[in-house]
Amino acid sequence: MSTIQTDVVVLGAGPAGYVCAIRAADQGKKVVCVELDNLGGTCLNWGCIPSKALISAGHFVESTKHAADMGFTVAAPTLDLSKLIAWKDGIVKKLTGGVGMLFKSRKIEWVKGRGTIKNASTIEVETAEGKVTINCTDLVVATGSEPAPIPGFEFGEHVWSSTEALSPKELPKRLFVIGGGVIGMELGMFYAQVGCEVTVVEFMDQILPGTDPELVKVVARKAKKAGIKIHTKSAAKSWKKTADGVSVTADVQGKEQTFEADAILLTVGRRPMTSDIGLENVGVKPDKRGFLEVDAQCQTKTPHVYAVGDITHGPMLAHKGSAQGLVAAGAITRQPGVAWDYKVVPAVIFTDPEIAWVGMTEAECKEKGIDYKVGKFNFGANGRAMSMHATDGLVKVIADAKDDTVLGVHMVGPSVTDLISEASLAIEGGLSVEDITLTIHPHPTLSEVFMEACEDVHKMSPHAIYKR
Repeated sequence: MSTIQTDVVVLGAGPAGYVCAIRAADQGKKVVCVELDNLGGTCLNWGCIPSKALISAGHFVESTKHAADMGFTVAAPTLDLSKLIAWKDGIVKKLTGGVGMLFKSRKIEWVKGRGTIKNASTIEVETAEGKVTINCTDLVVATGSEPAPIPGFEFGEHVWSSTEALSPKELPKRLFVIGGGVIGMELGMFYAQVGCEVTVVEFMDQILPGTDPELVKVVARKAKKAGIKIHTKSAAKSWKKTADGVSVTADVQGKEQTFEADAILLTVGRRPMTSDIGLENVGVKPDKRGFLEVDAQCQTKTPHVYAVGDITHGPMLAHKGSAQGLVAAGAITRQPGVAWDYKVVPAVIFTDPEIAWVGMTEAECKEKGIDYKVGKFNFGANGRAMSMHATDGLVKVIADAKDDTVLGVHMVGPSVTDLISEASLAIEGGLSVEDITLTIHPHPTLSEVFMEACEDVHKMSPHAIYKR
């Protein structure tokens, strides 16, 4: 058994863990990162990056449908699935390789294996070469999350998690999606765009639960137009293998219904990976859902033991994890003023069209008794959106009625996952609606829709019709 002495051990090399390791090393700490699989975690290897690669391919196929409108004659595209998957894998390889180079440049040591916490200053790692003991001063737990199963639908050949859906050996002609949340709708829309028959069952009364219903309506309308069959207030109950695929029995709004498919995609959420890693040895107990409590510096109740990313409360988002990783590294290296702020965590969904939001919802404002105003503007009135054949959607701005401060911004439409950053900055900086409207936005761009929505808060948008 070999022993390593270091300042910081980071358990997990996903967006939360590897960013934390890099920042701690940049601040002069000797860092060891423990990771069983590839560097980059779920996001780079089996989540954010590969899914967005496939979604981009789906959008390309969708864009060819508008070629005739622009005067082009284009043959219907045919798909070589193996080449598409190889292209996607190439992007993943470049990014994960890049993390390795970042580690090497900072002399961060990667111990490849399964790590177990023995105490607050000792990690034991099972590697291919044998056990390795790592002694440290500070420990950061960043073990991430995994797809959540449901009884009777264990993952396997016919029941896919998002991992299998990102590397199919062949396209299913019929795909049955359990769960109309973010992952289910993102991947469901991709499969529909490349020619699959897609059916989605969602337990709640709308797809994308927790998202502003006004935004969801736009995506639901586009999904149905693409041929996706959506059943809300519904739940899958059982399935069986058939001669030519699978048969799924579901409760559809109180009535039993049977669906035939070639594969089942189960996307009912993810669960934190906090079991069987030795947290009990440092006095850290996950809550009943598996999450860990942390303070403003991302430290657990045990000194020198930190937790970041999907294993902590809040949205399971890569950028949230990376932000927490920077906070934990800052706390470890005693950087002044370092604290985790839940107020500004933008959410993005890569459906067609995209959805993004940050800050408060109207429901939250009502619940807290905040007097607010709302401004809206549609992409259908934006010249750049028209030129892109992407006019579905709108931007909604929620502002404090007393001081005009931007409280929340909700978007659905083209490239809103990029546009939301300006809104995040506005809320983070405590800017007012007037601050946005006085900022000159370039024309013709999609960013003008946000500016016009801010103008509409006071019914002053020059491109809106008002009854005076």
